[in-house]
Amino acid sequence: MRLCATISLLTVVLVSLGSLAAPRSDFLFLDEVRVGMTGIGNTVVSGDAISEFAVDVVGIIDEPGTLSDFIVVRVSGEAIGRSGGIAQGMSGSPIYVGGKLIGALSRAASWSKELTPIGLVTPIEPMLDVLGWAQTASARPDDGAVLSGVALVDRPFAPSAAEVAAAPNTIFAYPVSTPLIATGLSGRSRAILMDGANAVARPAETLGSFLPRGSLGEGLSGLSALSLDLLPLSGGASASSGSASAATLVPGGSLGIALVSGDVAVGALGTVTYVEQGAVIGFGHPFISNGASDFPLTTVSILETMKAYDASFKLGTLGEMIGVINQDRTAAIGGRVGDRAATIDLRLDIEDLDRGTSRTVRADVVREPRLVPNLLLTAGFEAIDTTLDRVGPGTVEVTYQITGSGMPFSLERKDVFLSTTDVAVYPPWQLADIVAYLEYNEFADPKITSVSASMRITSEIRAIRIENLVLDSFVYSPGDTVKFTLVMQTYQGEQIVRSGQLTIPDTLLADEIVVRAYGGPRMLEGGESPQVFEGLADVIDLIETFESYETVTVELFANDWYASAGGDSLYGVAKASHEYPGYVVYDEWEVRAPLLTGSGG
Repeated sequence: MRLCATISLLTVVLVSLGSLAAPRSDFLFLDEVRVGMTGIGNTVVSGDAISEFAVDVVGIIDEPGTLSDFIVVRVSGEAIGRSGGIAQGMSGSPIYVGGKLIGALSRAASWSKELTPIGLVTPIEPMLDVLGWAQTASARPDDGAVLSGVALVDRPFAPSAAEVAAAPNTIFAYPVSTPLIATGLSGRSRAILMDGANAVARPAETLGSFLPRGSLGEGLSGLSALSLDLLPLSGGASASSGSASAATLVPGGSLGIALVSGDVAVGALGTVTYVEQGAVIGFGHPFISNGASDFPLTTVSILETMKAYDASFKLGTLGEMIGVINQDRTAAIGGRVGDRAATIDLRLDIEDLDRGTSRTVRADVVREPRLVPNLLLTAGFEAIDTTLDRVGPGTVEVTYQITGSGMPFSLERKDVFLSTTDVAVYPPWQLADIVAYLEYNEFADPKITSVSASMRITSEIRAIRIENLVLDSFVYSPGDTVKFTLVMQTYQGEQIVRSGQLTIPDTLLADEIVVRAYGGPRMLEGGESPQVFEGLADVIDLIETFESYETVTVELFANDWYASAGGDSLYGVAKASHEYPGYVVYDEWEVRAPLLTGSGG
């Protein structure tokens, strides 16, 4: 967007009369707006009743194209005073002049020349385009309405009084934020929702460290990265529609977008701008700029509009799902009533073995790859923390099951993790890693329909440490059998001794062999190539077959005979594994031995 809004000869494309079911007389387009026009805006301040506020047209910001054009208005009246100005959640409030819809209030603004609250209105033309109407006719704003020589600075937050005073020819605009409301979340789960990995870092032991090319869940961002703000107060129980229903979906009324609904609920609320034949547009700005979308459209009950020093906000609850938001564009969000969004059925079962208590968390999660991993992470932490009612050490056994209409078969995996500080970290991050890897696989959309995780948690440290590995000889030849003795010990407990053997291939060419004992999965060695996937089935199979930490493996490695000198060229040759259910095997032990070949190596 240019900083200086000057008179432009570019046209503003209007929606043709023939493409509108409503007559053209229902709208006042940008070329018809004049300075000094007065009108009203509609919004909900409390309950479900629509309140009016007064509007005076100050001028037009006219920039190239249509998506950066705005109508500058003064706002006043009891609804504005009661709200403490233009509040979060008012975005989308329809603005009428002479009974005709000119657009939606979408941004608050500060200008040294205007002492009363001012805001920016997104013109109706690009908003109607979100509903898919064709654009055929063109026009330009009236020259007398354009604010020539006035700079527009669009920023994510309100300016200071000093900034406004120092720039008399500048309008500072900032979005009337789409407030996020969350219920069923407490403590750190709220921080994880907004900050993702910045709130709780992903542990190195999860599959994201071992899957080929790494996991796209690594560095998982929270919702704050999408310029969303979480309200400091919860609106109350989720899915509590109160008196709200599909019938309340009217211009000036409230609408919601559900990201999670159920025992845990996360969503956003805003205002309806226009409704026609089951189609709806609102906000006057994007939600997360998702483009074509599939978000549940819900009713909303506003409890009250809360005044706040930094930004007033609407406090409300999301109600029933009544449709789908299928467009998330620059000028507006749009959707249809009666359609249903595709969601993921989430079930988390947590059992506290120490106290003999359990809890099941059920929720529907929006099926959007950018959001799902973090939403699962948030729900997982909330479920574990509230069930255990503590943050601390322990061991957790977890079984995952993921199904999808685009998956050739269901994914099932069992894991065991332990921590001396925070056992809750592992199951949610493992789940987020797996789902992120599936969502961004290169072969097919998994179209995940259900995700479940069953967790059994104890404060006991159930661990087995590898203490020694002894081979039966100091030197070997191709074809020999390597007999080994593995010495381990349970945490503060008994010693475990296991014996086994590995066979060296007759054709192996190497200077030495390496025998290593380790717990859980391992990274690829320098002489190994990543697995080549031929389809989604291979991806699922790899996730299922990676060793869990209850597995101890003794593996024989050799150096690639043809590798360049000095390079790390180990590759696996043979291995033997054993499981200790419910225990985590950790540490490793490695023994090297010369390999005598016919060439005298």
